[in-house]
Amino acid sequence: MNAARLEEILRALSNARVGVLGDFCLDVYWFIDPQASEISVETGKPTHPVREQRYSLGGAGNVVANLRALGVGRVCAFGVLGADPFGERQRALLRQIGADPEGMLTAGVPEWQTLAYTKPYCGDEELPRFDMGNFNRLQDACADRLLERLEASLANLDVVIVNQQVRNGIHTPHLRDQLQALILRHKRKTFLYDGRHFTDAYPAAWLKLNAHEACRLCGLRKEQGEPVLRQEALAAGQALFARAGNPIFVTRGDRGCLVVSRDGIEEVPGLLVTGPTDPVGAGDSFLAGIAAAIAVRATAVEAARLGNLVAGVTVSKLRQTGTASPAEVLRIGREPDYVFEPELADNPRWARPSAPASSAPVRP
Repeated sequence: MNAARLEEILRALSNARVGVLGDFCLDVYWFIDPQASEISVETGKPTHPVREQRYSLGGAGNVVANLRALGVGRVCAFGVLGADPFGERQRALLRQIGADPEGMLTAGVPEWQTLAYTKPYCGDEELPRFDMGNFNRLQDACADRLLERLEASLANLDVVIVNQQVRNGIHTPHLRDQLQALILRHKRKTFLYDGRHFTDAYPAAWLKLNAHEACRLCGLRKEQGEPVLRQEALAAGQALFARAGNPIFVTRGDRGCLVVSRDGIEEVPGLLVTGPTDPVGAGDSFLAGIAAAIAVRATAVEAARLGNLVAGVTVSKLRQTGTASPAEVLRIGREPDYVFEPELADNPRWARPSAPASSAPVRP
């Protein structure tokens, strides 16, 4: 995709309308400074004074943040929060970035807590995390209300992202059944699914998944860390496309992405990013780039290329769940010096002539 086409797509995003239904999480960072520690009178134990607090959108919230940072004009959030301070902060952060949180429901206590991951830091060391929401149980009635809000908004959305992050999130068996039925009722609407635990939940949706997940869905068991050969990934992508006829995006880490659609099979190369990298949230960035491009009628391959560029920007932002602005995407997209060696397709090398040996690949 040349720079002119990339600029054209990015300019069009202000008119795009994307919905995000999923597991909305809050990333909480507490930075402890032991200089102010004292011994508690009540327990006799030292206190952990928090010098600074940071809150950021995680899970489906990070997808929303990436869409807004890219310049998508309308982003609607559909999820479930708890009646707790973390839920209030989540809703405030969504409003702060210009997203529409009217599709966010508040569930009652005690059956639902806002999904929150509290990460205490002492210096550069991350201490054991405190997780909220691991015991959530979404009531069927709440799931039905959530889907009613989504369906009522479909006429004003170009694309709907379906995000699944945690086992005890919104994707209960009841919601999965009802959402699949909703997708089938609206076959002219594009639904793009990215899930961690229920990869085969929505066969009528477009699918973004990694090569290991694609192989597992096709009956080929691959352990995490075990390499997936190019031909295995291609065969899995083709088989999944044949099942429903919807585009499939199979990510292959530093080897890029396979796109299987009615236009055939295209291999989108990975990027080599110089300097230190932080892969947290790269998959969300990739997903947001795909959806944003689809919303403005880009091809599936163009969508994958934009997703790759967005992820290339965000992994370079350390100790944060980063986003990418149009200017940052253009900057990385204008560098034409990536070279693919097809004869090494099962061990491709993407080289930038000036790249130092310490460079790390993008892993969406």
